Amino acid sequence: PLQVRGPGLGVVGVSKGAEVALAMAAFLPQVAATVWINGTAFLHGNPLVYKDLRIPPIPYYTERVIFTEVGALDNSAIFADPRDPAYSASAIPAEKVRGKVLFVVGEADRSFNSKLFAELAMARMPPERCRL
Repeated sequence: PLQVRGPGLGVVGVSKGAEVALAMAAFLPQVAATVWINGTAFLHGNPLVYKDLRIPPIPYYTERVIFTEVGALDNSAIFADPRDPAYSASAIPAEKVRGKVLFVVGEADRSFNSKLFAELAMARMPPERCRL
């Protein structure tokens, strides 16, 4: 199991917060464990600026928003495909994560394709650093 045993920090994030949590794990050495829930592994909507680093976001297209028959918002189609090489600079550098990451995925998530993002992040990480 993932456990944080001082002096490191644990970070938990859901959706956009999971994107931020993964970025924190990549750039802040004191992050020892991260729980990433239904998030992304690429910047979306807004750039990440940290010290001299700027990671550009993948664009989104609001005209692709769908409202379900019960009035729920479905964002699943608003973002460009992160596998497109044009967006490689938008990837959070998961390979720099020093702690462990638990990726929690809901396959019916209608905000992000969380399973795809978890798989893309895990492909760049050593297997002992992550778990799905």
